[in-house]
Amino acid sequence: MENILDFAMQMELDGRQFYLNGAENTNNPGLKKIFKQLADEEHRHYHVFKRLKEGEVADAISEMKGSGDTLTLTKSLFEEMAESGKTTLPGESEKDVWTEARTIEEKSVQMYADEAEKQSDPERKNLLNKLADEERTHIYLIDNILTFLKDPKGFQQSQDYRTFMSWEGHDKGGW
Repeated sequence: MENILDFAMQMELDGRQFYLNGAENTNNPGLKKIFKQLADEEHRHYHVFKRLKEGEVADAISEMKGSGDTLTLTKSLFEEMAESGKTTLPGESEKDVWTEARTIEEKSVQMYADEAEKQSDPERKNLLNKLADEERTHIYLIDNILTFLKDPKGFQQSQDYRTFMSWEGHDKGGW
């Protein structure tokens, strides 16, 4: 598991840098906040893996309990953009960044879920599954951002928007 932890730590650091670059390169304040929030979550994931590598499973679990509120933040940003009547956002390059972010998150989900399957220790297995679930949440968020970027006004009037706006979050318990 040592090699996978080193790889996961590097993936999370790379993901953090990717999101920080996205924040730096967007002029949209709402998207800038989302990029920064995702960067913070990737940084937290890095520390979870670092704790695992150091054999500090209890500390890794504790680190996961501090789960981010990216979906809540995004929900409020969608509300703000809808209320402001803002119906246009940056062009294709912005969409390309989010598409790449989705691909990165998909790789993380696959790697963490695969590694969880290999675990005999229930705490490690649960922790890796929780990390995969958080990355799945990032994919859900990114899918909605991509839909919004494609057609902001249409998205605000769609079932996808209503579903996103009523989403209450996933179970963060179980520890």
